[in-house]
Amino acid sequence: MKHKMSLKRVYQCYGVVFLAVTLLMNIFIPLCMMCTGMFSMHSITMKSAAQAAEQYLVDTGNLYQTDNIKIYTDWNSAPEQVKSITQGIQPTAINEVEYHHHNGQFIDALMVYQQRSGENLYVWLNYNATHDLEFAPKNMAAIALLITMTFGVVASLALYMQSRVISPVHQISRAIKQHDWQKMQSLNFPQQCYAELQSIVDALDISIKQLKEAQQRELSFLRFASHELRTPIAICQSSFDILTLQHGQLEGPVLHASLATRQMKSITETLLWLMSSECTSMHHSTVKLADLLSQVVSDQQAAKGNYLPIELICDDTEITVQKEPLTIILNNLVRNSLEHGAQGIRIVQSSHTIEIVNSMSPHNSSGFGLGLMLVERLAQQLGWTYHSARLDNQFRATLKINS
Repeated sequence: MKHKMSLKRVYQCYGVVFLAVTLLMNIFIPLCMMCTGMFSMHSITMKSAAQAAEQYLVDTGNLYQTDNIKIYTDWNSAPEQVKSITQGIQPTAINEVEYHHHNGQFIDALMVYQQRSGENLYVWLNYNATHDLEFAPKNMAAIALLITMTFGVVASLALYMQSRVISPVHQISRAIKQHDWQKMQSLNFPQQCYAELQSIVDALDISIKQLKEAQQRELSFLRFASHELRTPIAICQSSFDILTLQHGQLEGPVLHASLATRQMKSITETLLWLMSSECTSMHHSTVKLADLLSQVVSDQQAAKGNYLPIELICDDTEITVQKEPLTIILNNLVRNSLEHGAQGIRIVQSSHTIEIVNSMSPHNSSGFGLGLMLVERLAQQLGWTYHSARLDNQFRATLKINS
């Protein structure tokens, strides 16, 4: 599954795109306004010259002319340079300016002006385009100032919105990651300034409260069930002890029932330990891992009536450890191998690490379940390292005892 971009990264990308578009608009619009202003200035200049020429023609009977502006009363009397602006076609549109660039720096402009008498005047403007560039530095300075101001405003707004929206989201995520889900304490979030973020925080608080209540119900059930099971299990164990005293060594189904009762007693006590925060302060004793593993394998084979060959490889490591929970963990792992595994169970103990490997049985439909879940939770509470993996139709469980 592809990972989507984070909200912060998407927000930054959109911010950069928005900023780029805004800056381009701030460059394009002023330039368009500059060009429009220059064209409007040419139109106003030519119209003003035509009005002055009309009055000058009435007063003196002569045409008004300057170095750059010339007025013609007859289209046929205009020079070829003027006629080339419209490709020799006599213009008729009133007060509309047509431009033509012959060559070099000069541009020709032509406008038809209608006098009060109804006759037309043809106004020709020949101007140097570089004169307009004299104002370019000032105009570009104004554009640069506008761009700088826009960049500053947009960047400040983006940073403000990030601090008000993105940062609280990261705070919520960080609080969830750092929360102690074992103790299920309440999450303490600061009051959010936006209703949407506050609704997320409220929903998280409600979900955690519901989860805490469900966990409390589960813990209460396990505690009560484990506590109530101790009495009938103790009665069964006492009965088997009496039978042992009366008849000697137990055999057959009675032996299997005795071993199963002993396992139920150990599992019940383990569940009670898991419910208690004082589990890690239990009594420590010196244990030789090879002897303990050999005893666990023997007990489990006898309890299951399954004497499949188990390859046991150990060294002489002795450690000071809490024996009861370690025995429970090993019993669960070996029992799962016997119940759900096939031929070829292999147990390797090296220093503080125990590894159990077995092929998975093709008739196993339930898989490894509650037993391994109990192992994982107990190991985590004791501070030991446990992990399991299924690969190439083999199950591998590894326990490292951190003494």
